[in-house]
Amino acid sequence: MTDRVRVLVYGGIAAEACPFYRRGIFLSHLANLGVDLIPWTPPLTHPQAYAGRWVDAIRDGVARVDYRELANANIVLFSRWSNTFPACTACGAECGSLEGLESHNRDTRHGTLSWDPLLRLLLPALLADASLRSRCAVMYDLDDDLFHQPEWVGHGPGLARALDLVELLIRAADLVTVSTPVLERLLQPLTARIHVIRNAIDPDLYRTDVAAAPAGDDPGDDPRVTRVLFYGADVRRRDYAVCKAAVDKAARARRRTRRIWLGSDSPAVRALVDEALPKVETGAPFGAALANLHPHVGLAPLEPGPFASAKSELHWLEYAMVGAATVASRLPTAGPYDVIEDGRDGLLAAGAADWRRAVMRLVSSTDLRTEIAGRARERVLAEYQAAERAENWAAAYRWAANHPGIGPRL
Repeated sequence: MTDRVRVLVYGGIAAEACPFYRRGIFLSHLANLGVDLIPWTPPLTHPQAYAGRWVDAIRDGVARVDYRELANANIVLFSRWSNTFPACTACGAECGSLEGLESHNRDTRHGTLSWDPLLRLLLPALLADASLRSRCAVMYDLDDDLFHQPEWVGHGPGLARALDLVELLIRAADLVTVSTPVLERLLQPLTARIHVIRNAIDPDLYRTDVAAAPAGDDPGDDPRVTRVLFYGADVRRRDYAVCKAAVDKAARARRRTRRIWLGSDSPAVRALVDEALPKVETGAPFGAALANLHPHVGLAPLEPGPFASAKSELHWLEYAMVGAATVASRLPTAGPYDVIEDGRDGLLAAGAADWRRAVMRLVSSTDLRTEIAGRARERVLAEYQAAERAENWAAAYRWAANHPGIGPRL
């Protein structure tokens, strides 16, 4: 094997939050370690009559995937899931075509995931081809529990249709990487070839010197205002409900407490907080947006359940980087914030009374906030930096590159 490992990545490397935190922030570090991540959309061959109509060629069964690029690669990497049917992932409506799906999305504003007709053509053939598998390892990366995703997340019908491919990848991949030990335990009945690689942060992202980053109504370190921050999409109102009463009570008791939500300014979110800011582009703009808000308290609530248990500790990492003391959910089972040392680098809350006490303690004490935030930042910088975590990724890629075809052909 050559000194460099070439990884063809199916789908985006850094366009959205999940691929950004699993791949995008490691690109330069991995390159320095001899691992190159390369976006991959395999070309198709089809009859000339289908020129410019590759979707129709797939539908009619005359398209073939050109796998020749795999000859120069060590690994092909897949992740999470794709919508492989011309149907709305939010409501399940059959749309029949790419144009129909786009029209449905405009009419309903369902925010359905785009249609990827290619994956169902290439994946089964790739996983069954002994010659391809012996030359190029297959990896699969997962950072969510797709088998227990609650309906309120918003893509239940689409995900239900994709689970056969998710399970196929888990069973057949030469190596599966996951973001938490909870996910590792969940997938163990399907495969023994699992590496846990936790999420990480790039400290350079959390700076206030990005001009495009939005600031809140109260920028700067105003000692008269305690800024309590939550970030997430509109659907995360289900999680926010876990801590809402505690935050509202603290805001009533401490009049200069300001409740801020970053990631949605919908009417439903605006009704919950004092200030709602829209979604910000992943990467440096998002990091700068967090930093520009100068939060004192960061909220990391989770509605209990298997899906929440498999989440990562990313909220705690990012709050630590912008100087906020975190209050996070302690779940009845293992959960993402079990890594927090309660009372030292964050506060954990297992129920309504815990949330009331924890939030009130932090909004009432500048010293406590400063101590907890400082210790959290120190620990995150010591244990969660992308430069160091890239070494875990590099080791996983090299292991897979040295074991092509170890997974079963299904």
